[in-house]
Parts: sequence; structure tokens; C-alpha cells
Amino acid sequence: MSGVPPFQWENDLSAIVGLTISEFRFAVSFFLSVFISWCWRFVPTSQGRHLYAVVTGFCLIYYPFGNGCFHALVPSTLTYAIMRYMRPQAASLAWFINFCYLIACHVSSASGTAWKEGHMDFTGAQMVLTLKMISAAVCYHDGLMPAQELTPYQESRKLVAMPSPLEWLSYIFASGNLLAGPFFELRDYRDYIQRQGAWDGGFPSGLVPGVVRLLKALLCMAFHLRMTQGFNASTLESAWYYSQPLWSRIVVLYLVPTIYRYKYYFAWAVAESGLTVSGFNYNGKSDRRTYQWDRYVNTRIRHVEFQTSLAKLPEHWNVCTGLFLRQYVYERLTVKGKPPTFFTLIVTQLVSGIWHGLFPGYVLFFISSALMFQSSKVLYRYERNWPKQVQNFPLWVVAKWAYTAFCLNYCASAFMILTFKESLAVWRSISFLGHFLMIALILVSIVLPPRSPKKSMPAVKDEQHQQKPESQPSLKTNWAADTHTARTAPAAR
Repeated sequence: MSGVPPFQWENDLSAIVGLTISEFRFAVSFFLSVFISWCWRFVPTSQGRHLYAVVTGFCLIYYPFGNGCFHALVPSTLTYAIMRYMRPQAASLAWFINFCYLIACHVSSASGTAWKEGHMDFTGAQMVLTLKMISAAVCYHDGLMPAQELTPYQESRKLVAMPSPLEWLSYIFASGNLLAGPFFELRDYRDYIQRQGAWDGGFPSGLVPGVVRLLKALLCMAFHLRMTQGFNASTLESAWYYSQPLWSRIVVLYLVPTIYRYKYYFAWAVAESGLTVSGFNYNGKSDRRTYQWDRYVNTRIRHVEFQTSLAKLPEHWNVCTGLFLRQYVYERLTVKGKPPTFFTLIVTQLVSGIWHGLFPGYVLFFISSALMFQSSKVLYRYERNWPKQVQNFPLWVVAKWAYTAFCLNYCASAFMILTFKESLAVWRSISFLGHFLMIALILVSIVLPPRSPKKSMPAVKDEQHQQKPESQPSLKTNWAADTHTARTAPAAR
């Protein structure tokens, strides 16, 4: 996309660090967004904070994306119009407009292939914008609904009043939020700007925890850059990989997606740093009376890399997108008073796959992840009848971690490779072992259903499969893990 032509110093520095011009500019904007977010908290008035968010946010995305950033104005203007003039139909029309536009952007820019080659365009920012536009329109539609028909989460985020044009633009650009997210709710954003809710009466400085997150981001990027010199996505398509024995291919298949994830850990940690130094990430005090900075945390590395439950992963990986999928897809597809079904899970994962792009690898990964979650719930149903000593036996815990890590990285290889033929070739290289294990567990549970907990004894609570009540501001929600329990009435959730 045309924009500011590259300067010589940009060419020189990008060559030194081994980045394309678009990647280099994205990195400059990304790091600069942290400082700009820190300054944001000192703007004295609500009107001033909105104007600051619009101007700085636009500049931060124009520098790397050029005229491509004007894509944001098309679906956002249409969404604003239907909210103002067609409120009863706003939710469904927002889904149609924003997803159609996003798909068109994916197709026209061949986003997946471009990203693999190191070319940055506005499509990634459009993905973040799509979630924000849909959530805002749905919440504004929820403002028409009686409270008894809404869940606690929906009631707490519904919009009664139409945002002003300035509020709308501020929410869109939000001082660089479109660079890498995360998605956040308009209601929370409005409260932050107006210093209401958790921010009423002031809030502490987030400079120290923000800098800590920034340092974590730098460590993740250093690890990623160092390790990708030997193991990267192309390794899985190389002749060397296919010449290795089976056990070696399994090890490589574990290493490559693990290293790949640190790129996302880096991006999300920088984004969290900006939210934290601005104060937007402030989440009140904990039970120990310490300040919490986790309102919009997008990942928890330790809980991903050492996880023992596949169904627990959405609580710790791309958390904010998982929140959107739960609240705006999974929950709303589930019939009131009935438990969610496997079909609901499949549709939710399919929406996630299309949101990422139309490459076959995305669809293969997200459809396979439905099997991941279902097999994990099977293990839980068997495990809940075991004595606690057996559940916590070290060898069993290690076995669960190995199963979780293997299935996650096995499926994630398709997300990295993208093409259908090559993704299947990687899976075939280890005889589709991941799918075999997941499907075998599900079939065993059909032939030999796990016993229900005895009524005379309280069921053992599996801490890995418990979700925090939706009335809490924390984002620790787990939409992938709750179909093993029947849904209660919304007021009791």
C-alpha cells in the first residue's frame, strides 16, 4: 500500500536487523505505541483523551500500512450507520458486513502467504477491528433486551446510548490498538476514557508492570529469532525432515510450533505493556490487596507451554479473541436452558478459522482443535471418578502434559503451513497419530461411557475445567471446556 516512502535510514536499519521494510515499520510503530499509551493516561479530559486516541492511533497504523489503513473506515462507517438507523437488526447486519469485508481483505491480499513472506498489510488490523465492530453492534442491540433475557456478562456490557462519532473513532483507533489487538469491549473503553467504574477516583501507575511486560516481550522475541535459525515452518516441508526417523519427526513437530508461538507471545506482551502503562489494563485489587493488571491479558506462557488440559488452553492463549468467541458465538448459539453441543463447538471453531483467513491450514487447525477439546473433556469425565492421589500422581500428570503438548503442536502445524496438501503431508509423516489418539479417546467414551459421579458424594472439582463467574471482570473464561456440564439458568451462571 502506498504511503510514506521509505527513507534510507529505514532501509539500512531493516537490513541490519533482517526485517522487510513493512516489518520494520510495524515494529517501530508497535514499540512507539507503548510510550504513546503511557502519555495517554495524563491527558486531562475525556474529550481530550478521545482526540488523542484518534490522532495517535491513526498515525501509528498509517506509518506501517499506508493508505491501507483507510480500509478501517468502510466497515466501521457502515456498522455505525446500521446501529443508528437499524438498531433491531444491528447485530446480524454487523456480522454480515464486517465478516464479508474481512474475507474480501484476506482474499485480495492473500494475507496468509504474505505474512509468511514477511509482508505486513492492514488485514491483521482489520481482524481486530472486525471483533470490535461486531461486539459493539451486538451490545447496542442488547440494550433493547430486558435484563432477564441477558446473561450477567451481556448485562454488564450492553450499550444503552449510541456512541458519538468521536467516541466511535476513538474506539476504532485507540492509540495503536489495531496494530496487534487485543479485542476489548466498548463499554470498558468508555468507562476508562470517562474515568468511571474501576477507574473512578483514579488508579495507580502501571509503569513498572508495563515495563516488566515489555522486557518479557523482548525475551520472547530474542528466543524466537535465535531458535528460528534452526527450526521454522519451512523445516516441516524440507527433505531433511522427511528423512528423519519417526521419533525424530515427532520431536521436530513439537519444537517448530512451540518456537513459532513465541512470536505471538512477543506481540501480545508489547500490546499488554501499552494497555498497562496507560492504566486501561487496571483490574482493581486482588484478595491480597495488591493491584491487578490483567483486565485484558492475552496469553499466559507458562499455562500454555506446561498445560495438562487441551480444553483449558483458550483460557491462556489468545484470551481476548477466545472471550469474543465465547460471548458472541458459542453462548449465543446455545439454546437457553440446554447444554452446549459438539456442533456448537464446531461452528465456533469454524468462525475462528474463517476469521483468521481462508487458507485450508486455518480450517484444518480449528476443526481439529474441536477434536482436541472434546478428547480433553473425555479425559476429564474419566478422571473425575478417580481418587485425588491418582489424579495428581506425577507420572499421570506428565502423561497428560505430553498428550496436550503433542496434540496442540501436531494440529498447529497446519496453522503454520497453511496449504492443504503440505499440511496433510506433515500429519501423514507421523501416520496421523494426533488424530488417531484424539478420535480413539472419543470413540472409547462412546463404547465405554465414563461413570457419573456418585450422588452421595460431591463430584470432585477439576480446577482445570472451572471457569470464573462471568460477572467478574477477569477474562479467565473457558468456552471450550464447559460442555461436560449442563447449563443452568443465566442468572445462576
